[in-house]
Amino acid sequence: MHTAKQQSHFLETVRGVQSIKLFGRQEERRSRWLNLVVDAVNQDLATQKLGLGFRSANGFVFGVERVAIIWLGALLVLDSAFSVGMLFAFMAYKDQFSARVAGLIDKLIELKMLNLQGERLADIVLTPPEEEAPPAPPDAIDASLKVVGLSFRYSDMEPFVLLNCSFEVPPGESVAIVGPSGGGKTTLIKLMLGLLAPTDGKIFAGGIDIQKLGIDRYRKLVGTVMQDDQLFAGSIADNISFFDPLPDQAAVEHFARLASVHEDIAAMPMAYNTLIGDMGAALSGGQKQRILLARALYKEPRLLFLDEATSALDVQKERAVNDAIRSLKLTRIIIAHRPETIASAERVIVLQGGKVTQDLRRVPAASGEAQARSN
Repeated sequence: MHTAKQQSHFLETVRGVQSIKLFGRQEERRSRWLNLVVDAVNQDLATQKLGLGFRSANGFVFGVERVAIIWLGALLVLDSAFSVGMLFAFMAYKDQFSARVAGLIDKLIELKMLNLQGERLADIVLTPPEEEAPPAPPDAIDASLKVVGLSFRYSDMEPFVLLNCSFEVPPGESVAIVGPSGGGKTTLIKLMLGLLAPTDGKIFAGGIDIQKLGIDRYRKLVGTVMQDDQLFAGSIADNISFFDPLPDQAAVEHFARLASVHEDIAAMPMAYNTLIGDMGAALSGGQKQRILLARALYKEPRLLFLDEATSALDVQKERAVNDAIRSLKLTRIIIAHRPETIASAERVIVLQGGKVTQDLRRVPAASGEAQARSN
């Protein structure tokens, strides 16, 4: 456990080295890491001492036992109760028995250690795998989405993050989910993507429960750009096609244009073959977001989920991206705070305290007014 803490701290420091330098916390992080190294070494020494003590005790006990057996056997031979041959046979059987007992004790100790490791991995190991549904053509499913009585909390001891949320999104509609930070917006979108299992309620795609539809099949219909999405080491084209073994270069460029990132890529030294480095470290925040959007569009989804997908863009770029996405025949679920992104949606759902408090639909009129329906 101490070694795991030390390694986690080290990786966290490497990933956050920029912030650490800017805030002048190098020495504190270094000192903390050294303390964790010392803790790990001390724990390793304690474990080795325990193992050494056990082996010494084991050798002492079985050594004394052997001396005692030989001494008693010699007395019995002298008293003519035992023959020398019987004594040697008894010693041979005794040695086999002792070796088996020592091995059994070693295995019992290993089993105890394995139980300790198993407790640390229980949350992962005992989590049931996602069920696979029988294959079916995705075209048979329309791009509608329906949420019915959805509730969620992370554990039985914690409060509900979402409580009895219900709404329906018809095919082709664009919906913005808004509300204060911590209101459950990202949790809601993770539930709709099947990344989390709801505590209560159901989610339907094309009128079919996504659990019965099959998560794999459902995700083939879905494109996503999440807040914490990452790029991977490789070329820009590789990342847009998500390392497709047979990439369509024309499609890569087409969707890069839709995401308003084609000009940026064309200006790079090797254009679409430019290597972006580990986790996209060589790109600006806006470029990274637009490449992630191009990656989502390359999948040609029927439902598109965007979680603050344009937060790093300036107003002009954001407007261009929103106009391009609006031209596609997609059902869009958008989480946003910026007015430009919210204004691009046909409908706004307000989420507060884990509940849907308002469902605002835009009326196609010159005044641009919206009618509100309170849930």
